[in-house]
Amino acid sequence: MHPTPRLLLSLLCASFVPLLAAKKAAEPADAPPQLISTTGGGPKWKNVPELLVFAAKGDPAACLELGDRSLEGDGVPRDVTKAAALYEQAAKAGAADGWFRLGKIYHDGLLDAPDYGRALEYFTTAAKAGVVEAQHNIGAMLVSARGVKRDYIEGLAWLIVAKQAGAPSDAETQVRNRIARRPADIAAAEARAAEIVGDLPNAVVHATLLNKPIAPVAPQAEKPALAAPKPDPVASPKIAVPMTPTLQGVTPGKP
Repeated sequence: MHPTPRLLLSLLCASFVPLLAAKKAAEPADAPPQLISTTGGGPKWKNVPELLVFAAKGDPAACLELGDRSLEGDGVPRDVTKAAALYEQAAKAGAADGWFRLGKIYHDGLLDAPDYGRALEYFTTAAKAGVVEAQHNIGAMLVSARGVKRDYIEGLAWLIVAKQAGAPSDAETQVRNRIARRPADIAAAEARAAEIVGDLPNAVVHATLLNKPIAPVAPQAEKPALAAPKPDPVASPKIAVPMTPTLQGVTPGKP
């Protein structure tokens, strides 16, 4: 006699009950909370003490997460200086997101007054390594005149690059609409974007900061990997949200 589907389901459920009970009984009541990943796979550490061990060993993904936690005061004391040091350590180990996070720290003035020069330098280093948020932020700074001279062509170019790489922002469309009466500028931005994508690892941002020309360059002694690294999944920090451009009115033929 073959068991009915209902009987099979009952047997399966009954077999799982003791297994779940045994697993629950095996976990100490005072066990530290487990860290989980929303992207699958999970990190190599299960709790903050283990995270500290991996970060102390220089694991780039651990340094990034501990930096995020130090910046937010999440499970560890809030310490922006320590967060910056951890981001730099991760970046020098090949985690390009570290350069992006450093750029946000300096752009937002979390250590002192905003330092747009250093912010743009770090954004550029990250952007050249394929970090789309950094590419977006370069464009946002340029079209918004955020610490740099406003430049719709160069700014739109970087927003196009970021959008093509998957940046979740409609900033490119906003800027296109803003300068719709200047089709030559849009065409120039599209050509510039193609130029950037064609040699992204060697791209240079054309920008002017406080009346001084700047040419952001990656630290000579410690260059990050040119390809975006794939470390163990970690939670994205709040500072990873791309900036929203601040646009002003535009008239044809005028910057």
